[in-house]
Amino acid sequence: MMAPRELSTMALVVLGLLREGPKHPYELLRIMRKHHDDLRMPVSVGSIYHAVERLERTALAAPVATEREGARPERTTYAITDAGRAAHTQRTRHLLSTLAREYPAFDVGLSQADALAADDVAALLRERLSTVEDERAGMAAVLDSTVARGVPRRYLLDAFYELELRGAQIAWLRRTVAEIESGDLDWSAVPPGTTDPHIHPVALPATTPTKDHA
Repeated sequence: MMAPRELSTMALVVLGLLREGPKHPYELLRIMRKHHDDLRMPVSVGSIYHAVERLERTALAAPVATEREGARPERTTYAITDAGRAAHTQRTRHLLSTLAREYPAFDVGLSQADALAADDVAALLRERLSTVEDERAGMAAVLDSTVARGVPRRYLLDAFYELELRGAQIAWLRRTVAEIESGDLDWSAVPPGTTDPHIHPVALPATTPTKDHA
């Protein structure tokens, strides 16, 4: 049986949907797209089938029915098992409580930004700022509409968290662009005697990357 910590994000979401009731992979795909899960992970028919097959092999989900509509291929409906419920609960608890090292591509870009001219970096960050502002505005509108329809906030914690992250990024981008354009953020040559300016001045806490198999 798969260890709960080896559950991928896709497998975890699939188990969460199966906790609500048996479903076939195409229904899982429809719901994930409706929930905009593709904003946090790749969502496709293939990735869902892969996760479901892995969950079946590890006894975390089981087929309960097979049906055919007209000339369409057979569709197998899956249900979560008791072991699947336990794994879903344990993995969710782990993700909520444990800090895992993530590797955002934007961070890498920032670490190399000094190779570009200051004006260029400011313009590029302004471009990103505009995109993030538009994205956050769209997210806020959808959330306001969803809450107005009576959906409890506890079902939207991930969306509100993402909204706050966008807000923090907007504030940082605005401040950094202003500092570059005003000259407060020094973009001059590396001071003499500096052997490696890219060494991070802050010792980051060590975290163990989480496996993401299923």
